[in-house]
Amino acid sequence: MPMPVTALLSLFLRLPFPVGDGHEPPRDAVALEERDAAPPAASWVFEFAPAEVLYPAYIADPRRATFGLVWIDTRESDTGGASDRRVEIRMGSRFGVLGYHERGDDAGGVQLAGDVGFLGQFDRENATDNIGWDGLYGFHLAWRPRTDLALRVGMAHDSSHVGDEFIERNGRTRIGYTREEVLAGLRYSPFSSWRGYVEYGHAYDLRNEDLMEEGRVEYGLEFEPPPRWWKQRLGPFAALDVSSYEEDDWEENWTVQLGLVHHRAGRGTPWRFGVEYYDGRSVIGEFFQDRERHFAWGVWFDL
Repeated sequence: MPMPVTALLSLFLRLPFPVGDGHEPPRDAVALEERDAAPPAASWVFEFAPAEVLYPAYIADPRRATFGLVWIDTRESDTGGASDRRVEIRMGSRFGVLGYHERGDDAGGVQLAGDVGFLGQFDRENATDNIGWDGLYGFHLAWRPRTDLALRVGMAHDSSHVGDEFIERNGRTRIGYTREEVLAGLRYSPFSSWRGYVEYGHAYDLRNEDLMEEGRVEYGLEFEPPPRWWKQRLGPFAALDVSSYEEDDWEENWTVQLGLVHHRAGRGTPWRFGVEYYDGRSVIGEFFQDRERHFAWGVWFDL
């Protein structure tokens, strides 16, 4: 009896025929090869305590958080009882707390960063007595959407004090200069060696409302070409910082710094050596009503 047609068809379908013409791999294999050959999709990662700060401090800002030792020769000053020869000591740093960026792109994304600083002036002609000092701290959220642009929003606190020896010698009492503000800033680098910035701060807590007011504006320009000397670690820098406060009727405070910057091998924390010219209100908050002008030379270490 002949085999039924359905049985023959069933047997035919069970035979091990190759897919394609015998030379092409199965479609599943092609898909796997294409997947393996495709570049991996970009992934974003969190980084605790990032080494690079997305929004660096302003170089010539006389109140920035850094380590520094400055010898000041005051030419004009309204601060009675203080000599013209002073030493300024700074201690502090701007540091990254938490970053969120594309894998392998440490210089982009968003970042939470902080500032902690001490700024004090000491009288070289009066037993190096402390004239006054400010305690500074703050936090900000920075965003760098492009390599030439950085933005930040945050808060800053300044609590100023008069030195004990200065009070004993001159009888000057503390006016209670304490300021807390919210701020927004923008940094732009149109060329590799040039950077400009502008920032606005608005105080939401003033300890002495009779003398202090809310507004603050700061802007500046920085020039720092790639280092060319001493194994390409040493190079020049120049920086200008201008600030003004509503409580001073927006009178401008000018700082100019010129000098050399040394980049340590494998680390982005440079030493700066240079001269400084300042014309404006006292950098110590308790003496903000006193205007002064000075020349100085100093060493600053951006930790």
